[in-house]
This record gives sequence, structure tokens and C-alpha cells, in this order.
Amino acid sequence: MTVSRTFTLTTAEQARVEHIDQLVALGPSGVDELISTMSDPSWTVRRASVAALASLGDDSVGPLCTWLSDQRTEEHSIAAAVDALAASIGKSTTVAVMAMLADPRPAIAADAAQILGRRRATEACAILGKAISHVDDNVAVAAIEALGAIGGSAAIDELIAVMGHRNFFRTFPALQVLAKSGDPRAVAPLASLLDDETFCFEAVRALGRTGSAQAIPPLASLLPRSGDAIVRLIALALADLVTRAEWIGVAAQVVITMRECIGPSLVRFAAALRASDPEERAALAVVLGRIGDESVIPELARLLDDPELHTIATEAIQRIGELHDAAQIAALAVDAATRVAVLPIVNSRAAAASVRALLRDENGEVRARACEALARIGDSASVPQLFATLDDPNPRVALAATAAIQSLGVADTAKRVIAALQHGSPAVRRYALRIIAYMGFAEAYEPVSLAISDADPRIAELAVASLGAINDPRVDGLLAEIAVSPTPTLRAAAMRAAVNRLGENAGELLERGLADDFAWVRYYACQGLGRIGRANAVEQLIARLADATPHVRISAIEALAHLETAAAWQALCSVIRSGDPDERRAALISVGLRPGDAALPFLFEALKSTDVATRLIGLSGLARRPEDSALEHVAVAALDPVAEVRDAALSLLGERWDRAAAEALVDLALACDEEHPVHLTLSRPGACRIAAIAARLANVDDRRAPILASALARMHEGSATTTLFEALTLTNAAARRAAATTLIAMAVDGAYKAVTRVAREDPDLEVRRVCAALVAA
Repeated sequence: MTVSRTFTLTTAEQARVEHIDQLVALGPSGVDELISTMSDPSWTVRRASVAALASLGDDSVGPLCTWLSDQRTEEHSIAAAVDALAASIGKSTTVAVMAMLADPRPAIAADAAQILGRRRATEACAILGKAISHVDDNVAVAAIEALGAIGGSAAIDELIAVMGHRNFFRTFPALQVLAKSGDPRAVAPLASLLDDETFCFEAVRALGRTGSAQAIPPLASLLPRSGDAIVRLIALALADLVTRAEWIGVAAQVVITMRECIGPSLVRFAAALRASDPEERAALAVVLGRIGDESVIPELARLLDDPELHTIATEAIQRIGELHDAAQIAALAVDAATRVAVLPIVNSRAAAASVRALLRDENGEVRARACEALARIGDSASVPQLFATLDDPNPRVALAATAAIQSLGVADTAKRVIAALQHGSPAVRRYALRIIAYMGFAEAYEPVSLAISDADPRIAELAVASLGAINDPRVDGLLAEIAVSPTPTLRAAAMRAAVNRLGENAGELLERGLADDFAWVRYYACQGLGRIGRANAVEQLIARLADATPHVRISAIEALAHLETAAAWQALCSVIRSGDPDERRAALISVGLRPGDAALPFLFEALKSTDVATRLIGLSGLARRPEDSALEHVAVAALDPVAEVRDAALSLLGERWDRAAAEALVDLALACDEEHPVHLTLSRPGACRIAAIAARLANVDDRRAPILASALARMHEGSATTTLFEALTLTNAAARRAAATTLIAMAVDGAYKAVTRVAREDPDLEVRRVCAALVAA
């Protein structure tokens, strides 16, 4: 049960918050009193005080720094001051706080370091680097953590020096920051801790978080001298490493290195599955999926019965199968769960005979996936067996067989499907009609027309519907006869078939259907008139907006969306204010399909709705529009706290191929943390996104450059890699460092030579040092 909690202010608290609002309006003269409200006993009031001081910007920075340095009363007041400075919009904030970092009092210096980290103040990296060696552990740790929050490879030398001192309190936070730095120089100092029992465990996990292939040999060096516990620990690290490498875009090189270094210990990793906990088993499955062969599939198959591990185990089995044809065939002989897992990736003709045999498997899902696999590998020899499978008692299997027959499309399909229609069981005849409706065999006209009078109403309806796909001049006349049949379901089927016919006859037939007394006939008639764009039916469709049946009204709204007349537009605008939510949504979708800016107010209003479905419709309508304001609203929605809205906005932005949408994605990626799905959207290959990233690389800082370089790497596309090489010549040193690091990690042709040249010739000392470390590794 979910418990809903509502937090409200007391009358006294409300009065104090209103007084804070009044003080903000006073500007600089209200700052001192605002600072005094930081000591309020109410957390909610203090939050209001923090927000007020942060919003005053430069007017409050000096007084806050003075208070934090000279007064520092209660702990909660200090925390409020730190929060206010961390969130301050003042341009002078960072400079003022950097001055506090030099204060000889450790508590003040530590607060300053914390504020700079929370502000992600890249300009403070140098002074924070010096603070790492502060005599006070608290200041040093705060500086280390601040550098970690800022990100990038700033102060890398100072962090490495901390590792060498092996100070317990400083080494632990330093190794965490180094692991996330993305700097190749971090791997060696982390690896040096593997021989120290105090730090070994954390060093192993930290090496995994680097995402670097260079971290794999040090991890592998632990295997000969350790037991199963270290195998499981290394698996956890390698799973993290793979995840990070995929984010960076360098997973291919990581997997190659894993096979070289970890592959010889494959048996030990497989054996470790049996004595591991769920987290360790998940990690072991990830590792085995990258380095395994057919020998580990039985071990992985045991994980398929665990709901929490099923997806991971399935992915591991599929990865192995994709790389080894022999593994695909071997997996098909293990058990039903393994066959279900591996059949979706079977792509080898060599496996065709084994897959055909599975059409008789006891498990229905296996039989269905076998049909899909036969279609995927193009096994035309299986068509006779697929026709026999149409009589399978499991509808999922029969539908899969139907789709496979349609996909394979061999020469005698028409002959076989007509025979199935004439002589098969009722179920087989229904599937045969679906195949005819899909493939439109002209020679099937006679048997289909006979099937219209079948005693089974489902067969009769399917026969009428399939007429629409048959290219025979007799079809139009037959549909006209059926449209006045006393059987309402056949009349409805005639409307569905008419949609696929061209010419005036189809339009007239559909218009007559609008007046039918059976609701589904009117429904399909509305739908058909919209699809064929029958503009002279607008008034009749508008009349259907008052139909007594809800789904007919919805169909009429959807039809009007395709008719670009003033009357249709006016009708849609009226329906958008309907009291029926389904009608409002249908009208909103229809309005969103119309060109011109007249639809924008409706779509903007939809984004403000409390109904998620309405907001999603508004997004869909805005995403396809060229106006700048429409794009801005979609970009804002990509940061929405509701996952469905956020993901829809990102998906819609990713489907656009214009420069403006690509630049919006770049802005979002640079503003969001690594876990935000915008990074995957930006990584979709596309010339517009590559160009937008290339333009931004010219001026990004050390923290953001790796984000853009990783997005290019994840594209796995030639022009994206070319952009990384071109970034080595940019005037922006941060971009050159990020490009060099990414190219070496990708191990692409020419990377070593290009980075070696940068290591010798680059004008920036730090770039030369990073590139030299990359070349050495």
C-alpha cells in the first residue's frame, strides 16, 4: 500500500515565509535579516530562506561569506549558508568562495571546498588540487570530493600523489574520484593498491569503474593467486567496467581485452556461479556473455529460472550465440528455457534443420520462436512444415507460422494457401485468409468469394476483408453487394475492404456506410473516408460527431484530421473542448497533425495537463513542428520528472534529423548526469547530431568534453570517428584531451599514430602528458 503524505505549513510558518518574500523584495537592504532567518527552527522556513538568499545573487554573496567566516552559529544555520552559496546565481560567488578556501581555519576551508564542488566550479580545480595536500584531513577530503563532483581529469597529479601516501582517510575518496576521472593515468596508481590488503577490495571495484581496457590486465593478475571469492569480486568489477565502457563507447576494445586476459579463466568464472549471491551471479553472467563459448551455456541456462536473472542470462546466452554458430546449435539442444532464449538470435543457415525440428517441440513459445527464426534465416524449405503448423492449437504459434509464410513468399505459396483455404480446418482457413489478405493473390478470388457464404462467421468476415487486397475487377461489384447484406458484420467487413480499393466506387460505398444502422459499419466507414482523403464527405463526418456510439465519434474525429478543409478544422477545435476525455485526446491528436501555427496554443495547453496521456499527445504534436517554440517545449519535457513524459520527449527528439533538435539534445546531455537517458538519444548516429557535437566541442570545458566524445564513440559510425580525429586539432585543449583518450580506448586504426603526434607537438603541457600516458599504455 502506498501512503500519501502531504506536508503543510503551520500558520506561524506561513507568516515567516511570507516575511521572507517581503525581504527579498527589499533587495540588498533585506539581506542581513534574511541571513538571520537561517537559524529558524523550521526546516521548511530555512529552505525558503536559502532559496531567497540564492536568488539575490551578488547582493547576498559577500554577507553570506562573512557570516560563514566570522559568525557560524548553529550547525543547521551553517548548512543553510552552504546551501545558499552553492545555489547562488551571483557571478561573484565562485571567486568569493575560492578566497575562503585559503582560510587557515579548517572548518571554513572545508565548507568552501564543499560549495565549490556542488557548484561544479571548473575554474576552482587548480586551487582545489592544492587543497588536497592540506594538513587537515577534513579539508583534504572535502577538496577531493569537490573534484569528484566537478568531474574531468583536473588535479590528476595531486590525486595520484595522495594514492602514493596510503593515508587511509584520503586514499579511499581519492581512488573513487580517480576511477571516474576517465584519465588513463589513473589506472596504474589504482592497480598499485591491489597488493595492499587494506585497499585491495576498493581498488578492484574502482578499476571496474574506470571503464578502461587498461584496467583488465591488473585485475586478471589477481586470478592465479586467489580463490573463488576474488573471482566473484573481479566479476563485479568487470561488469561495472563493461557498463562504463558501453557508456563511453569503447566496449568493443574492452571485450577483446577481456577475452585475452580473462578468457583463460573461463572455467573458474563459470564454476563461481554456483556459490555466488544474486548480485555476483548477475555480474558473472555479464562476464560469461562476453568471454564465453558453448561450454558455458548449460551453466547460464540454470539462471533462466530465476526471475531476477532471467533477462541478464538471456542476454548472455544470446551474445555467445551471436558470435558462435556452434553455440546456437548447441543451445537448441539444452532445454526449453534455453531454446526460448537463443532462438531470437539464430541467424545461421546451418541451424535450419535444428530449428525445423523445434516446430514439434512441446513448448508453445519454442514453436512460435522457431517459426520466427525460420523466417529470419530465409529457410524456404520449411514452408510445407509452416503450413502444417497453421493447425497448431496455440494461436501464438499459428500466427507466427502465418507471418513466416508471408515473409518467405516462395513460388508455390499461392497454391498452398488456396488449398489450405479449401480443405483445411476452420482455424487453418482463417489463417489462410489472413495470408491472402496480406499477399493479395489474384488467383484466390474464386475460393475467397465462395468463403463469404461460409457457415463460420469469422471465416466469412475474413473473406470479405481479404477481397480488398485482390486485384480483380469483380471485387468492387461484389463489395457493393455485400454492403447491403442483411448480416451487419459482413457489411462492416466490406467497409474495411473498401479502404484498400482505389476509385470513386470505394468512396461512394464508404459514404453510404455512414448511414448504416450498425455502429461498426459507421466506424469503418468514417475510418476509410479519412484514409482515402474524401474531402466532399466532410459534412457527413461532422454529423457523425453526434453519433450515439462513442467509438464512431472517435473514428469521425480521426477521419477529419486527414481532411484539410476549414469546416473540418473548425469541428476539431470545437471537439477539443468536449467533456469526454477520449474525444478531447482524439481531437488533440488530429489538431497536432495539421500544419501551421494555429495548432500551437492547443498543444502548449496540453503539456500543462495533469493527465499524462494528454501531455504525451501534446508532445507528439509539437515534436513534428518546425517552430522554435515547439522545440523548446519538447526539450523542457525531456527533463520532466514523470518518466513516461521524459522518455517520450527524448524519443521524439531522437527521431528528428534537423540541426536545431540535435543542438537541443547536446544542451540536455551537457546539463544532465550520466544516468539520464538523453545520452543514449544523443548517441544515435546521424549527420545533424555529429555536426552539433563537433560545433560544441570547440568551446566545452574539461568536464563536458568527455561527454561529447563518448557520444561520438557510441555511434560506431565512420563520420563520428572522423570528428574525433578532427577534434585533436581544435584550439580547445579540453576537446583534444577527450578526443585522444576516447580514440585510444576505441583502438581504431590510426589512433595510436595520431595521439603520438599530439603527445609530441601539442602546445598544451597537460594535453601532451595525457597523450603520452595513453601512448605508453
